[in-house]
Amino acid sequence: MKSPHPNAQLFVSMREFTLESDRYVDKVASLHGLHRTDLNALGLLIRPTRQGSGMTPGRLGDALNLSSPATTALVDRLERSGHVTRHRSESDRRQVDLAMTDTARGVGRQLFAPLAAEMGAALANYTPAELALVQRFLDEMTTATAVAAAHLKGPEDVNEAG
Repeated sequence: MKSPHPNAQLFVSMREFTLESDRYVDKVASLHGLHRTDLNALGLLIRPTRQGSGMTPGRLGDALNLSSPATTALVDRLERSGHVTRHRSESDRRQVDLAMTDTARGVGRQLFAPLAAEMGAALANYTPAELALVQRFLDEMTTATAVAAAHLKGPEDVNEAG
């Protein structure tokens, strides 16, 4: 039976890719005694390093949708394991910034090298033009997902609208 939605198989494939990616992260975390949230946090912490701005515990907690106590526990755990350091912001001494350590970067490279190798081999099957299209598609799907998430309403908001 054919799906009524013309892009149904594409959505199935995207969901399968997301599930396999999640499984990989879960397995990596489990094999190395880390929590999934730890890896998600490290993934977020590497972004500001690339963009030249700091990540505060508050911004990290917001990005991971964690309470303040859960964020503190996460940062404490990452600091104890040698993956994160805390330091006073250069621009605002009242603010604490988080930074990944070289240890965390090395562990990250080690953990994700097998995935990068497999994905690199798969990417070799495509032309630069095809990869540019895939890049545009992924960027647009990421934006669409972020916009949809920003518009989500809780059950109380849905009930009031009805």
